[in-house]
Amino acid sequence: MTEQQIAPSSLGQTDQAAGLRQLFGEGLARVWCLVSSLPGDPTVMVALGAANALRRAGQRVLLVDEIPLTNRSLLGGTPFPVRYDLGQAFAGSIGIEKVVKPVGERLWYCVATKLRRAKEDKKAKLPTLAERLLRANIDVDVIIVASTEPHRATHQLYADDMNHILISGTDEDALTKSLHMVHELGVLFGGNPIPVLTVGGGSADAGQLGFDDLQTRSYEMMDQPLEHQGWVRAMQFANADETTGDMVVPASLYRMMAGKIFPEGVLKKDQQTGQNHSGIQADARSDEWAEGDSSQPEVSDFTN
Repeated sequence: MTEQQIAPSSLGQTDQAAGLRQLFGEGLARVWCLVSSLPGDPTVMVALGAANALRRAGQRVLLVDEIPLTNRSLLGGTPFPVRYDLGQAFAGSIGIEKVVKPVGERLWYCVATKLRRAKEDKKAKLPTLAERLLRANIDVDVIIVASTEPHRATHQLYADDMNHILISGTDEDALTKSLHMVHELGVLFGGNPIPVLTVGGGSADAGQLGFDDLQTRSYEMMDQPLEHQGWVRAMQFANADETTGDMVVPASLYRMMAGKIFPEGVLKKDQQTGQNHSGIQADARSDEWAEGDSSQPEVSDFTN
């Protein structure tokens, strides 16, 4: 994979609106973490797809990739070539502008596979990622973190206030992994419900059963409430042995997640272009698919 050639001036460049946001204390990016019990590759693809949907709607997006190389099968490892890790920036050994790299119009990318180790070794120091970006004049509206091994102390380095959504598979292994993630995220939610989107299982009923199972275990073990965001179908490409295959997530899920992360941004773009791809409402707590929209995926009740 070859590096895309991006003009160096695009990194750290601020416009008049960015300067005003800094002046009035509104310059910090919105931070969302997509925590997933799916394999590493589909997790990154969902996050990257949502990031691309948002940048096409006019938002400036940074994708932070926490997925360990051991949890990937993608050729080349990461979707974009990288040299440095976010853990090095937090440890003070390198500047943030060398870690966060532009990979497309209004899109930045970095990896954070070493950040947890830096935190555990007490080398990672504040300020948060959102504050570092602001100080370095790297103007982004949204930070999307893709994670299959969430660590609450590490996630607190991203921003003082961030949002999470748990993307859970419906098979036993995925539900067990999701339960561990619920335990890790519980402190950050302070007893409030953790939003969960179920993926796979073949039907909406299977998705609901998977969520019910996860919620029952969560209540029994931790007294932690969950909130079902709905179910999305996911197919698999069969391999040569016809028993296993790579998960294929529907592309329409990317825009759906983008609407959850930045609903007013996606809606504004649709109003400007006259398009209505998904029927996502401006209210993040009422994301509903438009009735009769032929572009909608196999999805059930992506609502709060």
